[in-house]
Amino acid sequence: MRQLKTEYVNRNPALTMMKIIFFTALLILLPLPLIIFAALCNRTEIRNRGTGPMIKDIARATVSAGISLIIAICTRPFTFLSNLPLIKKNGDDTPILMTHGLYHNKVAWVAMRYRLNLAGYTNLHTWQYNSFTTSYPELVLELRDIISKLHLESGREIILTGHSLGGLLSCGAAQDPEIEKMCAGIITLGTPYRGSILATIALGRLGRSLHPQGSLFKGKNKIGYPRNIPKTAIISPTDELVLPWSNLEPTSEEWQLKRTHAMGHVAMLYSRQVGKMVVESIRKIQNQ
Repeated sequence: MRQLKTEYVNRNPALTMMKIIFFTALLILLPLPLIIFAALCNRTEIRNRGTGPMIKDIARATVSAGISLIIAICTRPFTFLSNLPLIKKNGDDTPILMTHGLYHNKVAWVAMRYRLNLAGYTNLHTWQYNSFTTSYPELVLELRDIISKLHLESGREIILTGHSLGGLLSCGAAQDPEIEKMCAGIITLGTPYRGSILATIALGRLGRSLHPQGSLFKGKNKIGYPRNIPKTAIISPTDELVLPWSNLEPTSEEWQLKRTHAMGHVAMLYSRQVGKMVVESIRKIQNQ
């Protein structure tokens, strides 16, 4: 009896480790169906880029999307992480306001906040909203209030940074001429400037409003852009959530477009390369 019990105890850690490895691999591969669907939606573009290189890019995007999904799920409940003390407290006090994407919260910026602080920026702010109980117009008005208050407190022009839907909200807020005067520039990551066909299956009216045929992208009330400030759009060539990929590109030629290497939609938030691109874009805005 004792021998059997000892054998069970000895095997248990190995079994636990196997379960951890299995579920981790499952989470990493979870975005694979979306990646495959993205490839099917962009067949012509894949042929133009070259099938061989694209297979490698899609594999890389699948892994990065899976890993970033694990990070997003594990950190989402801990919003206090976005308020941790900065490493560098004395530096560039240009106000930078970061807005997360659909279904996420302000902890999405925990890695980017760290990278911006290491680059010398100390006046970093995040804004959080509920993805299920509100609409795009309501959020734009709320963000305008946030910008106005931050501008009044700092006395400085603000650099708006948005991921995915956060980029559209930043554009909508700064579309107002008075708000635009309070802003120095806009930087967006993986923003669906022409919507995404995946909005068809999105949860909530806010998510469904991002369909390419919706009123946010068609008609007289469609989302516009501020005219007089620098605008940079950073996009991944293998985004699995903004489909087709051409919808990542702004409809105006006034934007500077920067492409990353292959990575998933959420992975942009944690990418060192994207962090460098954001820092470079901020410095370019400051020098204009």
